Amino acid sequence: MEHVRNTSDFVDEVHVYEPHKASLPPLGPYLKEFWRRRRFAYEMSRSTQKASNFETALGTVWVVLNPLMLALVYYVLITILSGSASSKGATGELNLLHIVVGIFTWYYAQNAMSLGAVSVTMGGKLILNQAFPRALLPFSSVISAFIMYLPSIPVFLVIYLGFYLTDSSNTIPPLSASLVLLPVYLVILTVTSFGLAMVFGTMTVYFRDTSRFLGYLLRIWLYVTPVLYLPSKLLHHGLKGEILFYGNPLGTVIGSITALWEGQWPSVTYLLVSIAWAVVSLLLGAWLFISRERDFAVRL
Repeated sequence: MEHVRNTSDFVDEVHVYEPHKASLPPLGPYLKEFWRRRRFAYEMSRSTQKASNFETALGTVWVVLNPLMLALVYYVLITILSGSASSKGATGELNLLHIVVGIFTWYYAQNAMSLGAVSVTMGGKLILNQAFPRALLPFSSVISAFIMYLPSIPVFLVIYLGFYLTDSSNTIPPLSASLVLLPVYLVILTVTSFGLAMVFGTMTVYFRDTSRFLGYLLRIWLYVTPVLYLPSKLLHHGLKGEILFYGNPLGTVIGSITALWEGQWPSVTYLLVSIAWAVVSLLLGAWLFISRERDFAVRL
């Protein structure tokens, strides 16, 4: 609410912020304003990248090198130290390629959720001084995560071509027409990540330790997502495996993206489950975030 005090010399406006009950604003004008200010979200993402030195040469290298080195660590732990016979030859290289593309894809979703979780609290001054759809804050985090993900695609292609050209046993499959679906699954992953970013962004406003807890949650989440192994290994555990796979918002979509790079066509079931999770994540995140965003100024 707003009080205005009049004097003979000036008009002094005093803004008083009070808690609001959770309720959705008129969605038509809100979405129209959100789309009109989409450039605003992009500029915010650029400021985030500059703050983390992403636009420098070393910053870009580190964004790719960090998940790549992590993929090598997981490859050593899972494939070599396990004593698996598949750790030798081209089959071992195929396992490494699967882990690399899985880690790159996982990092996209992880960065979107991590940046989205702190997007509101980090934008406190902006919220107190500007009127705009607050959902632009986690949206800018997703844009930042996507820009950080893009350099990983040519890097993976170079790694893949190096293994493919030196593969004398023809174990590594060639890139196939299945990659035409890659943009579709990336859109699904982006929508899912945006919805989850809004969920965690809202939670962080009310529970500031959410951002700390999220790091442990994401680590566990990584292990139950088919990033370090094939979806078939999870599904072999029967009902428990199916619950972990299909009940994971990122399970089928990341499993499908890794399959595309390996020359496989994901099943229609994977596609439908991925779309369902994208819709549920977006609707849940949007309802939770937008219905409470007028209360953010008070909580900050």
